[in-house]
Amino acid sequence: MSWKFNSLSLIALFISLPAFAQSVIINEINYNSAPEADTEDWVEIYNRSDAAVDISGWIIKDGNDDNEFIFEASTILDAGAYLVIVRDLDDFKLVFPNVTNVVDSIDFNFSNAGELIRLYDSSEVLIDQVEYDDESPWPTEPDGDGPTLELRDPDLNNDLPSSWSVSTGNGTPGSLNSILSSNETGADDPLRFKLSQNYPNPFNPSTSISYSIAKPGMVKLEVFDLLGQKIASLVDQVQTSGEYDVSFEASDIPSGIYIYRLSNNGQTSIRKMTLIK
Repeated sequence: MSWKFNSLSLIALFISLPAFAQSVIINEINYNSAPEADTEDWVEIYNRSDAAVDISGWIIKDGNDDNEFIFEASTILDAGAYLVIVRDLDDFKLVFPNVTNVVDSIDFNFSNAGELIRLYDSSEVLIDQVEYDDESPWPTEPDGDGPTLELRDPDLNNDLPSSWSVSTGNGTPGSLNSILSSNETGADDPLRFKLSQNYPNPFNPSTSISYSIAKPGMVKLEVFDLLGQKIASLVDQVQTSGEYDVSFEASDIPSGIYIYRLSNNGQTSIRKMTLIK
């Protein structure tokens, strides 16, 4: 609201701003991880302005006013910066070990059947909100299949289902959304960041793992047991964009379920494989 003065009267002018006019927005949501890459719930906010924003004392809530996460004092979100707020930092780091712009811990869950997520400033003025669903017209793959909900463009109204898309891999917490990253490679570039299911699976004693990367950069392909212990490093080098195939030889390890993780340019994807002897 603003006030306009003239010589005859005092007039109150109520100016309604669109919900997407704010600087800090809800940009990516993980509400139901795939079992083999269970990071627990997390949400990412993004400062789309050209100035830093002090978010000390800001609040994240779901549909229940009693559930809230409060940002600590001296929390500054730089211009163009991302910040990930997680429920369980240990689980998150197992999947995304290189993400550092992350804070914890949210002590409530985001519903798998649709939820309202709200962002307030320190005066409890509503800054942004998203009410997602796990049914059409919202993307349905983020409900347990692995991808996250990611905003197609930071200038879109993020309260509309059409403004959201499905991420590649297990999401891009703390960095540019995958739909924007893939757009930067050009419309004629068919390559995407992708980790395929190993074949054969189950296997004994060897299996093949295929993957593709859209941009050149450092690539890591690692194998872990279910306790998070690294079993093997299959790839740890700079690679050009393209499709790759790697063999994993498991003669020296016991039968069981193993996790393999691909990392490249801030993106991570995880899958599960079964060794039977």
